Amino acid sequence: MLWLLTGALLVWIYLGIRILARRRRIINASGVFRCKVRSTSWGVEALGYRWPRRMSYALWAHDVLVVYRRFALNQVLVLECRFAEDLEVAPSTLRRLGPCPLLLRIRLDDGAMVEVAAPRRACSELVGPYIAAQLHPSERG
Repeated sequence: MLWLLTGALLVWIYLGIRILARRRRIINASGVFRCKVRSTSWGVEALGYRWPRRMSYALWAHDVLVVYRRFALNQVLVLECRFAEDLEVAPSTLRRLGPCPLLLRIRLDDGAMVEVAAPRRACSELVGPYIAAQLHPSERG
């Protein structure tokens, strides 16, 4: 019986190490930024209308936003974006994103709207291929 408990403990330790290694690999990858993502319209079943409590991590791959969610970062959302609508200061109700976080509104290929909030220091990673969204409206031309 003792060998069975020892074996189960070793399996749990192994799985914990694997999960932590995966998290570290994703979080430390180039272009990855902390964020919170929510849907503001129909069409994205995996996202709710409220801001999540947990932090997500995301990165841009061309015009696709890849979002890693959950503790083990094992839920992956692939959001195919048409264009970025607006970049502004996020509401003060958002927590754990540092002082004065930014909010990017994205229109997806299917017409749904998604909001992505991230720390201000991650501005260039947040806007990704939509670098024009970083400009103030008077500077866009």
